[in-house]
Amino acid sequence: MTAPLSVWHDFRDAARAFTQPARRFLLAEFLAWLGHGVFQVLFNLYLVEGGFKESFVGHAVSLNALGVAIAALPAGLLADRWGRTRSLVLGVAIDGSAQLLRVSSLHGSVVLGASFGAGVGQALLAIAAAPFITEHSSPRERTHLFSAFFAAALAAGVVGSMLGGWIPTALRSLPAILDPGALGAYRIALIVGGLFVMSAALPLAGLARAGEKPATTHERRTTRADLRLLAPTGLNAFLVGAGAGLVIPFMSLYFARRFACSSAQIGMFFSAAQIVTAFASLLAPAVARRFGKLRTAVASQLLSLPFLVTLGAESHLPIAVGAFMVRATLMQASTPLMNAFVMEVLPPALRARSSSLTNMAWNIGWAVTATFA
Repeated sequence: MTAPLSVWHDFRDAARAFTQPARRFLLAEFLAWLGHGVFQVLFNLYLVEGGFKESFVGHAVSLNALGVAIAALPAGLLADRWGRTRSLVLGVAIDGSAQLLRVSSLHGSVVLGASFGAGVGQALLAIAAAPFITEHSSPRERTHLFSAFFAAALAAGVVGSMLGGWIPTALRSLPAILDPGALGAYRIALIVGGLFVMSAALPLAGLARAGEKPATTHERRTTRADLRLLAPTGLNAFLVGAGAGLVIPFMSLYFARRFACSSAQIGMFFSAAQIVTAFASLLAPAVARRFGKLRTAVASQLLSLPFLVTLGAESHLPIAVGAFMVRATLMQASTPLMNAFVMEVLPPALRARSSSLTNMAWNIGWAVTATFA
C-alpha cells in the first residue's frame, strides 16, 4: 500500500469512530467559519471603502482580539461550570449578532463596540472547543478529530473567502439601477457572512438538548506543578499572536495596495492557501505518529518564518502569493497537533483554563501588535 493511500485509510478508520456530538460540532464549526471567511476577505476593505483610515482598521482588529482576550478567563470558568455545549451555543449567538451589528452602521463607535462583542463570542466558542473535542473522543481518533476540526474550519474559510470575493463582483455586474455600489456590495456580502455564523447555533442547539458529559474540573485538586505546566503554552501563544498581529490582519490590504488585486483575486488567494493547509492538516497525524506531535508542530512553525519574511520585500505577485500560501500552510497545519498535545498532557482540571490562557495570550499579542502595525 502506498504512503498516501495508507494515510487515507488511517484517517478514514479514525473518522468512523467520531461520536455524534463530535460530528455535530464539526458541522457547527463549518458554518461559523464559513461566515468568518467572508469577513476575513471583505471587512477591512469594507471599512476603507466606508471612508475609514488604515489606523481605524487596526483599532477594529485590535478590539476584536481584545474582546477575545478579556473574555478568555471568564469563558473558561463558564465552560467548566455551565457546560461546554451551552458555552458553544452562547458564543455563536453573541458572535453572529455582533458580526451583523458591525456591518449595519458606519458609525465608528458601533463598529468598534461590535468588534469587541464579536471577540467575546469567539472566546466562548474557541475556549470550549478543545476540551469538548478531548472529552468526546478516545486516544485512537483524538488527533484525527483535532485535525478534522481544523480542516473543517479551513474548508469553510475557503468557501467563505470565495463567497467574499464573488458576491461583491456579482452585485457590481448588475444593471446600473440595481448596482449597490462598492460599499453596498461589501455590506450585503458581510451580512450573508453574519447569517452563516448565526446558523451555527442550530446543530449546537440540538447537541445541547441531547446532553453532554459533565465537566471534569473538580476531579482532583489543582497543584502548583499543574499550574506551571500552563506557562510555556501561554508564552508560546503570546509570541505567535504578536507576530501574526503585525501582518495577518492586513494581508487583504497588502494584496490590494501593493499589487492592485481585486476582491475576487484576494478571495482566491485566501481560498487556495486554506485548501492546501486543510490537506496538510489531515496529513499531520500520520507525520506526528512518526516524529511526535510537539516536534512536528515546532518544526512546521519554524519552517514558515522565511516565507513570512519574503512577503515584506517581494514585488512580484506570483512569488508573493506562493510565499503567502506556504507560510500559511506550515504555520497553521501545526495548530491541531499543538492543541491535541496540550490537551493530552494536561489533567482534565486544567484543559479549559489552558484553552483560556492560550486564547487570552494569543489575542493580547495580536491586539497590541495590530495596533502598532
